[in-house]
Amino acid sequence: MTSVVAQETPTTAPLSLRQVADTLDRLPVDRSEPTIAANLDLVHQLGQPGPMTGLLREILADDKALAAIAARSYPHTNHFDKIVLVDSGTALGYRLTLHLWNPPYSDAEAEDEQIHDHRFSFWSHVVLGTLTSQNFVRDATGVQFGEYQYIPEKINDVATVGNYYVNVGTSPLLEADRPAVPQGHSYSLDFAQIHRVLLPRTSPTCTLVLRGPRQKNYASVFSNSQKYDPSANEMFSPDQLAEKLRIILGHIAASA
Repeated sequence: MTSVVAQETPTTAPLSLRQVADTLDRLPVDRSEPTIAANLDLVHQLGQPGPMTGLLREILADDKALAAIAARSYPHTNHFDKIVLVDSGTALGYRLTLHLWNPPYSDAEAEDEQIHDHRFSFWSHVVLGTLTSQNFVRDATGVQFGEYQYIPEKINDVATVGNYYVNVGTSPLLEADRPAVPQGHSYSLDFAQIHRVLLPRTSPTCTLVLRGPRQKNYASVFSNSQKYDPSANEMFSPDQLAEKLRIILGHIAASA
């Protein structure tokens, strides 16, 4: 995890869902320092209470948008709700998602060791709560974990997403650090960083995530407790999604 920032609240006017999609379509796909910095600033601006509230209220008031977003959003295996607000639909495009961790969680869920990296680098703003992670490095002195290659795939190019795992043996991982990013701060994460998020136990944590272009075709997942089988994610209904968005809106208002 790098580039944690705590900027002053931007004065940029809130953007509509269409304007956000158009903005993402125009983002450069290079990995230059100016692009990385500009993307971090963008997600920081979009994640502020004013723009975030406006965007969520717009979606709740638009049945078509609500249904479209619900059809590509689902409860993630890592115990958060993945809400895909904008998706370019291409491997080299950008995606804007909300990740909502909403306790209570069982002890088994809290101890679940689904450590992973990503197929892409991303930029994230903490909308609610504090995001606490564990970062790991491959090191011979670390703990041995089963390693799997995770390949998510769309089926029929619409809503169903299949999850495919390939067992590639074991790898030793050593915890490097445990950063905590509080509400109102933003950060970037390189695709190769191995980490996991520690589940909040008392109140929700929500992040706005700007996912960059794909940099490899699979993610690596590390676990000694999970059995991985091909599976399909169950997408949210519009009513389920609306409930998630109202939870986020309520906590934004309460924290103002």
